Amino acid sequence: MNWIRDLRLFFYFKGQLLKVRRAQDSEPFTNPCRFGNIEFEITPSQDYVMIWTTFLADLTPEEARDLVELVGARYPFSARYEELKSACPNIVFKDGDEWIFFGGSFNPWHPGHQACLNLAPKEVTTFVIPDRSPHKDLRDIEPVSTLLHLSSKIRFKKNQYLVPTFLLTPKKNPTVEWMEKLRSDLPEKKLALLVGFDSFQNILSWTRAPDLLNVLTTLYVVSRMETDLVRKTIAASVKNVAPKIEIVFLGHHDFETISSTEIRNNPNK
Repeated sequence: MNWIRDLRLFFYFKGQLLKVRRAQDSEPFTNPCRFGNIEFEITPSQDYVMIWTTFLADLTPEEARDLVELVGARYPFSARYEELKSACPNIVFKDGDEWIFFGGSFNPWHPGHQACLNLAPKEVTTFVIPDRSPHKDLRDIEPVSTLLHLSSKIRFKKNQYLVPTFLLTPKKNPTVEWMEKLRSDLPEKKLALLVGFDSFQNILSWTRAPDLLNVLTTLYVVSRMETDLVRKTIAASVKNVAPKIEIVFLGHHDFETISSTEIRNNPNK
């Protein structure tokens, strides 16, 4: 019989940035919460804490996956959000009038991705959400190593967060499905996507694209070598499907020619 010892953690918040440390066996909890195999408490002390992604490397594989599951459940688009909210409402994510979602396989993360994140509005909460592409064959993802890699590569600014919610679910996950639920649960929230122009150009081919576009408040689009004429043409097509959506073009950057596919095909280039 396999016996898994509880992982006991103290969490500390810097804004909504989650920091963590392991509790010593002798340290008492005054108001503990439980989620799966993790017992934890939110503390006002920032002594010896580190960002949760960095802490993953200090855990066993089982403990690390438990922590990923807990952090992923903080967000209302998680299937386990209500469970975590019931256990410990103080740990769930709720900041921001507008949420921007920057999703992708990020395989690998490269300077073009970083440029998109850098161009996102600095005052708006932005989530980087690694996931499997619903347009491609499913691929295996090792969640913990993926998060360690991304957290070491991405340069986050204030109001930007790495969200692991979908990494532990080995299935295709069309954006429209979880975005519709989010709109239903949080009707007052402004919901937006951050996309490169290549994704924007193909967005009408996404699963149930009209439904998705009419759920969104805004599309933030980062250029990728398009002409003004192409930009206007695609924008008109999108507005024809979703007249109320706002399309914000964030401009050009120095890495528009870089693609993850090219990097994977030419790793030594």
